[in-house]
Amino acid sequence: MRMEIFFKFVFGLLIVLVSSQQPIVNQLEYPPGDTFNITCDVSRFADLRSAGELLSISLLRQLSTQTSFENIASYEPKAEKKMTTNIPIQWQVFYAGGEGINNRNTIRLVVTVVDFQCADAGLYQCQIFIPAPSHQANTTPVNITAKIGITQKDIYMTPHKKIIGEDIHSSVNTVGVEITLTCSFTGPANLQALWRRKKAGHEENYPYANNIKNSKPVFSVISGCNTYDYTSELKCTLEEKDNGTLYICVVMEDNIERSRKMFTNICSEQSTNNISPSKPGSRPDSAGSNVGTRVFGLLVVLVIIVVLIYFFVIQKNKQIESPEAYLCPVLPSGDWCGWC
Repeated sequence: MRMEIFFKFVFGLLIVLVSSQQPIVNQLEYPPGDTFNITCDVSRFADLRSAGELLSISLLRQLSTQTSFENIASYEPKAEKKMTTNIPIQWQVFYAGGEGINNRNTIRLVVTVVDFQCADAGLYQCQIFIPAPSHQANTTPVNITAKIGITQKDIYMTPHKKIIGEDIHSSVNTVGVEITLTCSFTGPANLQALWRRKKAGHEENYPYANNIKNSKPVFSVISGCNTYDYTSELKCTLEEKDNGTLYICVVMEDNIERSRKMFTNICSEQSTNNISPSKPGSRPDSAGSNVGTRVFGLLVVLVIIVVLIYFFVIQKNKQIESPEAYLCPVLPSGDWCGWC
């Protein structure tokens, strides 16, 4: 009596374990290029209490372009048949077990999806054939989808002057100069760029919407997936209060932040009174002013030297060469000077 109770307990436990259906994949969403397994065995089916022997086990698929399921891999252990159809050549199929009459717990079919593409997305399910009574059973179809990742580039600023020895994602700019910050990223449809700024630990949405321009997304197909390239620009004229401001481009999907890049602007000490020398009323920079002063002073010295040479050398020579310089003076008495 005790033995009978024990066997009933074990049999009931086995029923519970077998009836608890396990998913055929670990997750339903994979990025393009990923590798994962799709597993078919009895643990993936719900309630197989009447089945002790299995004739075959298969993996079926229905792509978005198809109207029905097709068999892409199957295994018949007793007939020693292994079949694969309509799957990429790099995919791998693993067959195991299935020998003997009570083969339900050993038969196994694993398809390794290599370099998953968006075109491979669709419904997948496992199927088995049971001989007595003859029927087939299927797992619940799972919808395996391709999730395109988001790739965001670093923010690019123009004009840009990298701070030597500091963060490369920063720039020194002059107050009064117009700067352009460009944010670029790639991903699925319906992404948005959100500009924010941060200073002194306080972060907020960028308040001037008119300074932001979002270009129309550019469509392309990468790894069989519909992909979009996005560009957003922020233009503004720098003020002294902008010194040290951190600009942030946030990539949003369904109002959820997916990615962000940051760029720090540092204003120079020059004030807004600095005007370009090419404009009326402008003043040269300090270096140009010093050079001009030195040149002017040198010219003045040269002019003075020339004047001195003229009066003290040239005029004296003229007096020496004049004939009147050799006439002897006449004394009041009318006689010539004796020493002449």
